[in-house]
Amino acid sequence: MIRLLITALVVLACGAAVAFYLRSETGYVLISFHHWIVETSLLGLIVAIAVVLFGGYALLKLLVAGVRLPATLQRLLAQRRADKAQESFETGLLRLLEGNWKRAEIELVRRAADHHAGHLNYLAAARAAQRLGAGERRDHYLRLASEIAPEMEFATLLTQTELQIERGEYTAARDTALRLRGINPQHPYAVEMLAASYEGLKAWESLRQLLLDDNSRSALSDERYRELLTQTLVECLQEAQRLARLDRLKTVWDAAPRDFRRIAAVRNEYVRGLARLNAHAEALAFVSDVLKKDWDAELASLYGELHADDPLTQLAAIENWLNQYGERPELLITAGRVCLRNKLWGKARSYLDAVLRVAPSPAAYLELARLSEMTQNSDDAQRFYRQGLEFVGQAL
Repeated sequence: MIRLLITALVVLACGAAVAFYLRSETGYVLISFHHWIVETSLLGLIVAIAVVLFGGYALLKLLVAGVRLPATLQRLLAQRRADKAQESFETGLLRLLEGNWKRAEIELVRRAADHHAGHLNYLAAARAAQRLGAGERRDHYLRLASEIAPEMEFATLLTQTELQIERGEYTAARDTALRLRGINPQHPYAVEMLAASYEGLKAWESLRQLLLDDNSRSALSDERYRELLTQTLVECLQEAQRLARLDRLKTVWDAAPRDFRRIAAVRNEYVRGLARLNAHAEALAFVSDVLKKDWDAELASLYGELHADDPLTQLAAIENWLNQYGERPELLITAGRVCLRNKLWGKARSYLDAVLRVAPSPAAYLELARLSEMTQNSDDAQRFYRQGLEFVGQAL
């Protein structure tokens, strides 16, 4: 519009200049062609030529516009469809964020074919279908996304894995996550999804191997990695105990990172495993090394349940810890149990009586009852059993 206005002003200016130049002498022009004779002034000729050129130009533009009309209409319609598709996509995303799953799915799918990034429509629609519990529609949208944009396979698989885990489809999620790792082994979220699928399947050995990989440790946050590997190590140690595999127990322990061996839950489960698989000598040495450096009530209690080739050395170690840490209830009960097992009735009674003074517990009453039975004192045994039950009842 502005260009047309400028052109008109230029033409008017040129016309005014010519008229001014020819104001005193209009000139005379004669044109003869066959039987045709045209007589006019110079100004008239110039105006006529200008009109003819302008008309020819206008006619040419009209003809060109007529030829281009179908393509122009097609382009305008395509642009209108694209605008509508973008509007529908944005509305669908908004409804998805608002939690209006049904409306979100409708908006996202309705014009997906016209959207320049239709795979995004289908990925978002898959999330909406998931919230509606429509697993088949979810999978259908994921397939469409993969077909439309095969180059976006990673994003599609990542979304698929996440949705499968949300619905507890851990086997399928594991398979999809493994495909993700095949594409990008170091992608943090792919590692997280594979770990979550192993956790859901309780595939602890696979999860342990995954977490011990350097790429996995760098992919997960410190907190998540510590929480997941701690649980995994405990589960693997317990599995070795169920299978009665001492070699397996030691393999899991030896492969654990050094800082994780100091975690109480992992360390103590390993000691329990040694005890249950009859590696009492190793368990005794392990507990002794720990308690020399730091206090652990659970290990102190467990120490009394271990069988030593030299009971006096075992009792001497406990007495050293009593001097080091004071009369802690766990140590006193442990000392009483060791004395009881080795028929040191007097020392056992003194340690167990000390427990009642420091911190009465059902375990102390139970050991005193056992001591009374072993020394043929049934009345005291009944009394201690009764007191233990009363103590439990009061605690409840």
